[in-house]
Amino acid sequence: MDLRDEVLTVPDECVQWCATEPHDVAVLDDTVAIDLDWWNRRLERDEIPVQLRGRDEDGRVVESGQAFVRRDELAPGPLAPTDLESLYLCAAWLYSHRDRSRARRFVDVRSWRTPDKPFDVITAAFETCRTRPSLLDGGPFREWSGWPKAPGVGRPLLSLFCWATYDAGGERPQLLDQQAVASLIRHGWIGNPVAGNFTVKQYVRYTDLLHDWARRARTTPELVEMWLTRDWRRRVAEADDRRRHHRH
Repeated sequence: MDLRDEVLTVPDECVQWCATEPHDVAVLDDTVAIDLDWWNRRLERDEIPVQLRGRDEDGRVVESGQAFVRRDELAPGPLAPTDLESLYLCAAWLYSHRDRSRARRFVDVRSWRTPDKPFDVITAAFETCRTRPSLLDGGPFREWSGWPKAPGVGRPLLSLFCWATYDAGGERPQLLDQQAVASLIRHGWIGNPVAGNFTVKQYVRYTDLLHDWARRARTTPELVEMWLTRDWRRRVAEADDRRRHHRH
């Protein structure tokens, strides 16, 4: 870990909030309502071999209409049998989440450089993301930033895929959220303020800090990240209230 990060004090509010939140409920059961038709129409239009699924209010698997997906269902499994389906389910979950700073947009992972094999590049990225320390290895399937080449996929989405497909080797990669980054900087972290521009080295430093705070607070890094995003939204809401009060 960067020596600058070791001197950061875990906020008391973070410790107190995390102590009251069960990990399985707050993180794993974090449920998002997804418009399956919106995603599946676009997948069919672009000839991407994925059909998103979710669950209805009774827990049955459905392939159309509004459906619900828990965070612990993002990994390849009943709702997403393949890595490609897992990535698109991660995208739908992330871009539909009420508390995440992502506008809904369709992700096209096809590579225009290899039209005869449009999914070779993203498939190579999946293998690179699956484990650490391979995420840090160099190679021909890398961008200048060190991230694997992944057409149409931004850093936050790729970080969520890394979390979902974690293989239990080393510390788990964490979701990279712009609000969490802004909150960390507000609490004294010296780092890149734009999550979408993180290099792999900066991302690993960010996740290492979340794990360090979790150890010191005796909680999980996922709860620390959730508290950071909540803290940032709270500050923004308070600032908006003050501006409205001053106008009146």
